[in-house]
Amino acid sequence: MSRKSLKYASLLLLPILLSSCHKSSAPLPDSVLAKVGDTTISQADLKKKLDSMGLASSKDPNVTSELLNQMVDNSLLAMEARKEGLDKTPEFKKKMHAYETKLLRKALLKKDVDDKVKVTDSDIMNYYNKHQKDIKQPGYVDVRQVVFPDEKTAKRDFSLLKKNGGFKKLTKMFKGGPVGKIYEGTVPPKFVSFFFGVPEGSITGPIPLKDGIHYFKIDRSVKGVQLTLDQARDGIRNYLRNRQNKTIYQTLVNHLRSTTTVQINNKALVSMISQAANSKSPAPEQIKK
Repeated sequence: MSRKSLKYASLLLLPILLSSCHKSSAPLPDSVLAKVGDTTISQADLKKKLDSMGLASSKDPNVTSELLNQMVDNSLLAMEARKEGLDKTPEFKKKMHAYETKLLRKALLKKDVDDKVKVTDSDIMNYYNKHQKDIKQPGYVDVRQVVFPDEKTAKRDFSLLKKNGGFKKLTKMFKGGPVGKIYEGTVPPKFVSFFFGVPEGSITGPIPLKDGIHYFKIDRSVKGVQLTLDQARDGIRNYLRNRQNKTIYQTLVNHLRSTTTVQINNKALVSMISQAANSKSPAPEQIKK
């Protein structure tokens, strides 16, 4: 072993040695890093913990040894809690039941839903061929807006919108400024004609909203681009997988509901909803207290 390796090994072992028991015990196998009572902490356990914390690539020996120390401490604390009977309390049992339910649900969904989802290259190609016209990178427009306080003001100053520098001037006089990119498919159908299919530089509007009368200037217009099968492949696969997942999930739940007695107390549910609707939210001062 090199001097550098010996140095790292010493750094790694020092905190463990300082916090370990003085009682001698049988040597541990190479795969086991620590033993706390009857509980073992393996290399795989530590690597998994490092990975979950985003530290898998860390080369700092202090990070690794400190995390192992934390795992030893956690085991010691859990052991002591069991000695004191804390695992037998109703509150603990309730939380464990909730956690167990969550794990069982996850395991069942993986087995009976996720693992049954299959999307083939043929599925992807068939979907692409049927929906090719709709599979594209959406176009967008870069937009600025002016918001007049009312219709009378909008009519009075509308002529200034189309004058050189007038739009910019009005954004300073009233509310307004850059809106940013607006993509195809993201605005209600009744507003589409105000943003798409109009030349760059166009002034569009009015759109009356609660905060005023909106006018827009189309500074830039970029058309959508048709995607090739290769470009769309991953997106189609994800879409088909999600669609299959939802179908299989719903079929499973429907089957379970049809074979299991489920009773809903509608009276209590309505009462609970009513109480929540009628309850007053606490004032900010009350929340702070």
